[in-house]
Amino acid sequence: MDCNKLKSNIESNNLYFFVFICALCCLNFGLLVLLAHHRSITDATCQWDCFWYTDIVKNGYATQPFWYDQSRLAEGNWAFFPLYPAIAYAFHSALSIPPLAAELLVNVILWPILIYLCHMHLRDRSITLDRIKFAIFFVIFPFNLWYTSEYSEGVYGTLLILILILLQKNYLKWAAFFCFLIGLSRPTGFISVAFIAAWLFFIKTYVKNQSLSWKNVFIRLQESTLLVSAAGAGLSLYVLYLFHLTGDGFAFSHVEVAWFRKFDWLPVQFVHALKEKNQRSFVVFSIFVMYVLYKMYKKKWYFEASFMTFIAFIAASTGLQSIERYALSNPLVMEFLALSTLSQPPGRQKKILALLLVLHIVAIKIWFHGKIWFV
Repeated sequence: MDCNKLKSNIESNNLYFFVFICALCCLNFGLLVLLAHHRSITDATCQWDCFWYTDIVKNGYATQPFWYDQSRLAEGNWAFFPLYPAIAYAFHSALSIPPLAAELLVNVILWPILIYLCHMHLRDRSITLDRIKFAIFFVIFPFNLWYTSEYSEGVYGTLLILILILLQKNYLKWAAFFCFLIGLSRPTGFISVAFIAAWLFFIKTYVKNQSLSWKNVFIRLQESTLLVSAAGAGLSLYVLYLFHLTGDGFAFSHVEVAWFRKFDWLPVQFVHALKEKNQRSFVVFSIFVMYVLYKMYKKKWYFEASFMTFIAFIAASTGLQSIERYALSNPLVMEFLALSTLSQPPGRQKKILALLLVLHIVAIKIWFHGKIWFV
């Protein structure tokens, strides 16, 4: 099969496209193995929060803070929500593989699925992009580190895009089911659904509805309430479990104090980060996030820009650390940046993709060395 025929098949056939995405992800995985050098790939990709997830998969949630572990003194693993470690534990038990391998396998499976779903999400909005370049962009984007590491980003990102696609197609009950799951996926799961539900109510009631009536308002309110209730049920399940286990249902929030994270205004967080040498990179990331959000508003991506502004504000309210993970690795931001890149002239596209490949390799090396630039 010649190259033109293959390209035509990828552009016109969804199965060919998905297989192409999987092939790219396999190549990227090979790159990770090469850059890991003498270490196993599971050890190299396991950084920062990975150790907490592995502890949960191996031992479950702790009943009290770690009083006898000097590296984690007075800390607890309750801040890490249960859906991702539960899936990893299921793989670990069913396939008899080590916990780290099970955790990585979850994201190895979800990453190509998420890329495909992101393209579908844009297509449903009548945004057509070169499929080959779109897949390449996602695979070499420097801030996709957490989708090929033992982190919950793959689970959260896949659920988020699934919910948006299902709401676009008016599959409300299925969307509510995945809202329940995303409430169990991470602390921002519930608030993500709350924002989506509020936006959905506003759009359907005041923008798209030509005949505004109390009946229509009530129907839209029911739909939004269903989504919030489903996500709240997922969150409540975890809260009840923690209450049973520790006596503190909101231990996932209270334990943040052990990492010296507390609410403060954004300018104050900037000042604190600038004072700390190992926090200054997050100031740079934050400025870049604000620039990207500005461009999203300018391009009239109002929902995505508003949603990401909300998430970024929540994430930065207790410190700028991890702002690059919460914002720049979000699939909605990656969709926008892919569109921005692939809207450029062909020559400029190639230069941007080449630069992204170099930055991708640099980011992997930084990640593998456990530098605090990415957490």
